Amino acid sequence: MKVFQPPPPSQQEIGMGALAGICSGYLFKKVSKYAAATAVVGYIAIQGASQAGYIKVNWKKVNDKIEDMKEDLTDEISEIALNEDTLVLENEGKVVATARRVYDHLKHNAATSGSFTAGFVLGILFA
Repeated sequence: MKVFQPPPPSQQEIGMGALAGICSGYLFKKVSKYAAATAVVGYIAIQGASQAGYIKVNWKKVNDKIEDMKEDLTDEISEIALNEDTLVLENEGKVVATARRVYDHLKHNAATSGSFTAGFVLGILFA
């Protein structure tokens, strides 16, 4: 007689998926808070250095670069608008194949995927 019997595979998958989701959601929320705070502090520091005269921006070079990008984008948009065939996705076969692979993966691992998603949401909510 065994003292400990492991749960069936489906329950193991659900439990591991939920645990991984909770950990991932918790870490995602904590790390994103620190990343946002770091971005804000960095922005304030750069603005302060700019106001103090430590940073000089070559606005002529910035404007030239923006104008070049604007011309390139305008050319691409006009080319797409003139050619009706380019309105259809050129890589449609790749998109459909990728979507099919994702669907098959989620279908075969429905218990793990669903419990991970639910755990991820719970991890974000309770972080």
